Amino acid sequence: MACRCRYIKQIFTKCCFCYSLRFGVLLFGCIFLTWFLYITIGTGFMMECIFPAEYQRGVFAAPAALKATMVFSFFGIIASAMLCIGVHNNNEMLFLPFLGFTPIWILVHILALTVYSFNWVIVILTVITMFVLLYAWFVVWSYYVELLFAYEDELETGYV
Repeated sequence: MACRCRYIKQIFTKCCFCYSLRFGVLLFGCIFLTWFLYITIGTGFMMECIFPAEYQRGVFAAPAALKATMVFSFFGIIASAMLCIGVHNNNEMLFLPFLGFTPIWILVHILALTVYSFNWVIVILTVITMFVLLYAWFVVWSYYVELLFAYEDELETGYV
């Protein structure tokens, strides 16, 4: 039986500076897809050109953070692409990788704050990135809930 109370309240009814949640989620998907592509290509360039002799002895070696960044960015490309495809096809199940990975990315940013030396620029950029990720998660989650329960009102009363 369909519950008459709204299952989960939406936090946002529209994205900031956007006409609708659909456009906002698509915009976030495209922005994050571009950002993760940029990070992956840039990290690959750094590993190949700036730190090519990483495994040689006696040479200052690059930390493993570049490889970790590349792996997280690769999964970011997949999650953001699935988000864009999900918006295009109105398939809310394709939002789940983005909704799952965003808390992990926020935790990774918190860990990065503890690992790096205390530098105001790094702290400010990391905090801004965490707030953008949190806001994007809320917008995507709101559209996910809207799509998930879009046909609730069309169900007959007593329908099991």
